[in-house]
Amino acid sequence: MTYGYNALLSRLVGYHLQSIHLAGGYVQFTFTSLSLGDNPVLTFEVMPVVETPTGRVVNGQQGYADAIRALIGHHVTGTEEAEDDGFQVEFGEMALIMRPTAEELCGPVIAMLSDFGDGASRSWTPGREAFEYLARYGPDRHRIAGDRRPS
Repeated sequence: MTYGYNALLSRLVGYHLQSIHLAGGYVQFTFTSLSLGDNPVLTFEVMPVVETPTGRVVNGQQGYADAIRALIGHHVTGTEEAEDDGFQVEFGEMALIMRPTAEELCGPVIAMLSDFGDGASRSWTPGREAFEYLARYGPDRHRIAGDRRPS
């Protein structure tokens, strides 16, 4: 079966970002819609970059958590996913960008999208589809943050 880039991710368009859960090793976004009865969840195992009108904000940078929280209440206006280019979720003038480097990988999963009413879900892993550029780091061998083994 051929993978349809952006097929599932694009279903988020029109959803409202209801909540964000920031945890030690991941961040989880829960979406809601007045017209649909489901609440899809997008979980990032690698911290996304936040594109703001004033520039990009990365994990560890001052203001990162504030930039993430500023997305609450906004609607998804677009999504993009392409071979070797990762993906992004757009919220008007802001966006979440997922295109990690090998050094940012911290496990076998980059991100997951789940909890659609029809059961549709997707996991993104190094070396597959939008993250083919990370092929030598997964799924058989994924780097762990701080891993100093030869590549």
